Amino acid sequence: MLKTLVVAAGVSMLVTGTAHAQETRAELLAQMREQKARSLQPYTPKGVEKVLLYVEKNRILERLTVADGFYPRIGGLTSGSGFAMGVGYRKHLLDEALFANVSGALSTKIYKAFDAQLRLPVLWHDRIELWTNFRYRDFPEEDFFGLGIASSSSNRTSYKIQSIDSSARAVVNVLPWLRFGADLGRFKAEIGHGTDPRFPSAEEIFTDAEVPGLAAQPTFVHYTPFVEADYRDYPGNARSGGLLRASFGTWKDRTLKQFDFHRFDAEAAHYFPIFDKKRVFAVHVSLSYVNNEPGDRVPFYVMPYIGGSDSLRGFREFRFRDENALFMNVEYRWEAFSGLDMTLFFDAGEVRADWQDIGFGDLKTSYGVGFRFNTYKNVFLRFDLGMGGREGVRKFTKFSSTF
Repeated sequence: MLKTLVVAAGVSMLVTGTAHAQETRAELLAQMREQKARSLQPYTPKGVEKVLLYVEKNRILERLTVADGFYPRIGGLTSGSGFAMGVGYRKHLLDEALFANVSGALSTKIYKAFDAQLRLPVLWHDRIELWTNFRYRDFPEEDFFGLGIASSSSNRTSYKIQSIDSSARAVVNVLPWLRFGADLGRFKAEIGHGTDPRFPSAEEIFTDAEVPGLAAQPTFVHYTPFVEADYRDYPGNARSGGLLRASFGTWKDRTLKQFDFHRFDAEAAHYFPIFDKKRVFAVHVSLSYVNNEPGDRVPFYVMPYIGGSDSLRGFREFRFRDENALFMNVEYRWEAFSGLDMTLFFDAGEVRADWQDIGFGDLKTSYGVGFRFNTYKNVFLRFDLGMGGREGVRKFTKFSSTF
């Protein structure tokens, strides 16, 4: 009897203890859920991203770049021109049926640019756009190293180029992500003595036989149809989707009758997001192919090139130039903290006189690290440090993303 009472008492204590333990665990879980609920707050941007989002939310940049009136022009010139600033003025006319925009910029290296655009009334429920464009450029110390992938950095020279390009553009927006169109224009360039005091001028080292267009420059009439499919989530700071673009241009020499050619350009980019788009693999490929008419040549200043902030970042701007070019970029981007993404990148490319020689046996390569000050929609400022080209570390500062 006593043994039975002891066993019953033990079982009762065990059941009571188990129940108490379960109640304790339940209370602990309830407390944890309550604490978690109290700690859950909507995401609040901080630091740099907070400032940049304020800029976006209040449409400060839009007012500077879209609204009528005067606005500052920052950057936007060619690679290697130095920091550029200027002013522009835009105006919607005739109840916004017409849009006019003029701007000019001057860089720290005395590079000059002037642009004027006029958009005519849009048609077919805003699907057809008609534009006229005028572009003047005066670049006094462009780099030139010679033609071909074997050109040497020891042959670095400079040259001056002044150009005027007047054109008209028609665009058909078939779908929100698909459009095609064509450019028709007149292009005239003049090559002069380079003003960079550190290096000889191009004509002092090279001859016109070696470098077509160095001695005399024609007036071109050019016609270029194009097609573009842009399905990126945010073109200013893409984290998913892609871009496909292709064009085929016909350039006719109307004065010297020596430089007729065709040019095909194509590029493709795709973005592979991981971890809720906080990390992204981005891949970009670009190729250019020039086919000159029999007996004609292609001026060096309109040839494709690789090197610089938008192609091979371990080399100087315009480092390699020839009639055909191919380059690829791979980037791994991740959010370091709010408002700043970091990037590891790898670039590869080559130029050739003949398209058949383009391959993967003698690619020039570079790699490096980059910093992107951004919001989820736009990159406002980027710094890239490129290396691996065996020509020193290259530093680039731009007010846009790479691709």
